Amino acid sequence: MTVTGKIFGPALGRDHTEAPSVLRAEASDNFLVIPNGDFVLEAGYERLGPDLLLSDNAAESNRSVVVKDYFVQAQLPDLLTSDGTAVIEGHLASRLAGPSTPGHFGHIQLAQAQPDTGNITNNQTQSLSIGDVDKVEGRVFLTRLDGTNVQAEKGTKVFIGDIVETESGSNIGIVFSDETTFALGESGRMVIDDLVFDPAANTGKSAFNVVQGVFSFVSGKIAKTGDDAMEVKTPIITIGVRGTTVAGKAAAEGSANSVTLLPDADGGVGAIAVSNAAGTQVMSQAFQTTNLSSAFTAPPIPTVLPASQIQSLYGNISTVLPPKPEPKADDKEDDAAADEKGEAEGEGEGEEGEEEGEEGEAEAAEGEGEEGE
Repeated sequence: MTVTGKIFGPALGRDHTEAPSVLRAEASDNFLVIPNGDFVLEAGYERLGPDLLLSDNAAESNRSVVVKDYFVQAQLPDLLTSDGTAVIEGHLASRLAGPSTPGHFGHIQLAQAQPDTGNITNNQTQSLSIGDVDKVEGRVFLTRLDGTNVQAEKGTKVFIGDIVETESGSNIGIVFSDETTFALGESGRMVIDDLVFDPAANTGKSAFNVVQGVFSFVSGKIAKTGDDAMEVKTPIITIGVRGTTVAGKAAAEGSANSVTLLPDADGGVGAIAVSNAAGTQVMSQAFQTTNLSSAFTAPPIPTVLPASQIQSLYGNISTVLPPKPEPKADDKEDDAAADEKGEAEGEGEGEEGEEEGEEGEAEAAEGEGEEGE
């Protein structure tokens, strides 16, 4: 298939000093290259009827790009950084832009945190929340599917489709319904794409899209239901989670993506698969790290980093992670029942062995008696 796209401004790799104000998307465009370095990762997104507005959240800057007719395309074009290495997929751009009414992070219609019922839209009142904010430092905002902004505080409910954004010097820790814990550091942005868990059937899936910032997570019950049941994406890679603890850094200005596999609290180590369009690396050793700077170059072979280097990569993000939730009473009863079942089976096998041994001794004694006669 021929891939076509459009470059706004100078060719790939050239410096950009000023973004053009108005651009146009066409049906033949599979991707659009947006100027000004990583501006596409940092910009605020807004839907203006059929058009997409990218604007700088910084008050002192007036960088902005309007992509005309973006939302009338049957297939929304992906948005690339100016060097072509990082991608905001079309569906993610649509989620970041929200509904037609303005109301995204840093813009108008900012609502302070209210009691839970006041933060839930009509659609969300018909469904349960998928998690709660456990820790928050500084100013952190959740943008709902209807475009409403909520300032996060401890206990604020989290829903599928929420956009989580942290200001400079701020961070947030969230506990999800399957016991996954997730932390996002300062100047970060992520979208909660999906989280569905059926404990009775032991099935589920979850998907998180970290656009930028340092993050860390400890996977919960969903990751145990099958390989890659939990996925975490950045603009460069996809992390398929197989039950473990991870720290990472999504692309930001002047830095590459990095992913590190960390030991769990009990000392165990899980596994992750780090992949993009060019290849995959499976990591299963504590402190294995892969660093990469392009969505179109295969992840390099992981290296094991010392603790000091882990600290320099991710700062104090591990302290933002909420503690693992205590098992519920039902879970404890299930675990106890499983242990009792295992012990009973072991005792049963032992009793069977004793009976077989007694029968064997009796048969041997009878045989000796017959031979003596």
